[in-house]
Amino acid sequence: MKQIPLAAKIRSVRGSSRSRRLRSTGFIPAEIYGHKETNQSIEVSEKDLVKILSTAKGENIFFSLNIEGGKIEPVLAVIKEIQFHKISNNVLHADFHKVNMKEKIRIKIPIRVLNADLCDGVKTGGVLQTLMRTLEVQCLPTLIPESIQVDALHLNVGDSVHVSDLKLPDGVKAVQGAGNVVVSVAAQMAEEVKAEVAAAPVEGAAAAGAEPEVLTAKKKEEGAAADGKAPAGKAAAAPAEKKPADKK
Repeated sequence: MKQIPLAAKIRSVRGSSRSRRLRSTGFIPAEIYGHKETNQSIEVSEKDLVKILSTAKGENIFFSLNIEGGKIEPVLAVIKEIQFHKISNNVLHADFHKVNMKEKIRIKIPIRVLNADLCDGVKTGGVLQTLMRTLEVQCLPTLIPESIQVDALHLNVGDSVHVSDLKLPDGVKAVQGAGNVVVSVAAQMAEEVKAEVAAAPVEGAAAAGAEPEVLTAKKKEEGAAADGKAPAGKAAAAPAEKKPADKK
């Protein structure tokens, strides 16, 4: 288990105004808690913390906190929560949890889906859905896996992988319910099928953008003579002249 050193200082003053001033100097407020001990307020360099997090690539990091003004021995800890600014995405606050190498801890492990592009169900028109990105487990710090792998190669439409189906290392226990769905392959939604049909080329007048024939207008035009009126633009036909009857 790799431990990454991070320098820290004891933070004696709290409050929102103090925290704003602290962030303006390049440091962020943080807390260390765990093992039923009193929380310890510290401050760490935002630049150093972001650099470590950016190189971790989603893996769990064990920090060796060298606290100036605190205990001589470094404090081994993991990050439990980080608060970011909604707009600037700068780090606002961090919570560290102390780690005892002889005690089990609960920690979230990233889930890696393998062969997503080669999935049998996707080849037949299904959609691969990843419903869980991390899995919370409980184990000793020395047994924490880097990731939990799920192979989607032979999943067909309608198949699902549950927490109970995951292959976890010895000594690692899932905290979440066994029935929770991790990944699944679903059929395309009806709306998606309708959209594909609507996008298909249409033959005839509809494809050319022609308007349908108005049958009622045509009927009125054809039946205008019955009312004694000629259709627009045409003269009414003269009545046929009667011929005198032949004399015998």
